[in-house]
Amino acid sequence: MSDLKVGVVGCGLISQLRHIPAYKKLKGVQLQAVCDLNEDLARETAEKFKVPNFYTKTSKMFADEDLDIVDICVPPQIHAPIAVEAMESGSHVIMEKPMALNASDCEEMIRIAEEKDLKLSVVHNDLFHPPFIKAKEMVHKGEIGEFRGMRIFLSTPKHDMIDLKDHWYHKLPGGVIGETGPHISYMSLEFLENIKNVDVFAKSFLNYDWAPHDDFRIEIEAENGFSSVALTYTTNYWAATIDIIGSKAMLHIDLDAMQLVKHKLGELSYMPVAKQSLGHVGQRIGSTLSTTINVLSGRQKIGTEIVVEKFVESILNGDPLPVAAQEGLEATKLMEDIVGTYKKKYGLE
Repeated sequence: MSDLKVGVVGCGLISQLRHIPAYKKLKGVQLQAVCDLNEDLARETAEKFKVPNFYTKTSKMFADEDLDIVDICVPPQIHAPIAVEAMESGSHVIMEKPMALNASDCEEMIRIAEEKDLKLSVVHNDLFHPPFIKAKEMVHKGEIGEFRGMRIFLSTPKHDMIDLKDHWYHKLPGGVIGETGPHISYMSLEFLENIKNVDVFAKSFLNYDWAPHDDFRIEIEAENGFSSVALTYTTNYWAATIDIIGSKAMLHIDLDAMQLVKHKLGELSYMPVAKQSLGHVGQRIGSTLSTTINVLSGRQKIGTEIVVEKFVESILNGDPLPVAAQEGLEATKLMEDIVGTYKKKYGLE
């Protein structure tokens, strides 16, 4: 069987940092072409990664290349039309999060994928980091007792998003919340069942004219618990932490340090507190060393790399998709609720 031919649409940071290197590492695939409206960027990307062909128009790329996979790394406003065009040309499609900005676009993509018997997936990358994978396993095994809720904290440095006045982030529904929000949506949906209510609280510390708010608190209520979210764009540092709260224990995930710590202090006295503190040190060191050694040795992949590999395997071997299109739809629906609540509450409609 010949290698699967891959075309990547969008040659920006996420494409060059995550997607293209993932394909270059895989056997059974050939990165055949890249496409970007910026011809210089498309050419430079092709040269940098030794990709045979580059294009500035998807229609030209789809007509000239017999692509098995199209990987979409452009702003979400145009995910749907490019995905539809790619599937109409006979290609399987994977795309960056969010799948789309509205449920109807997701449903249209799913309809066409089913009609043409093609694979369709979305990169929910945080679900595939080692500590998150391990935490899910522990929850499913009942190691924290009954699930009670979760807390998510994401900090995006000012220079990476909020300071960029003319960036497409600010043109999303809800502004910057529309870029980071999909992460909290799909992570919450991994644990929450039957969401009932969403509320949003927003504040502005920087008072930029192009960003009505830069700090958010989001409460998501479901039948089995809550997801309480803090999103901030006013700091000078990255942070991504998740607490999974159970009746017997709590899991703390640090996605930047790739650490997972289990909290189960049952008594507030000196010895139990000291014992747990030492235990936490051991867990952090062990978790960090294990992930670092495995990643550096090539035995452990993380995030997008795993999603891309599993997507390719789903085509080559008939394995399940890493993220089903229906999951992308559900995450989009939740984001629509969050953004809609935010805009209505703060008069931004």
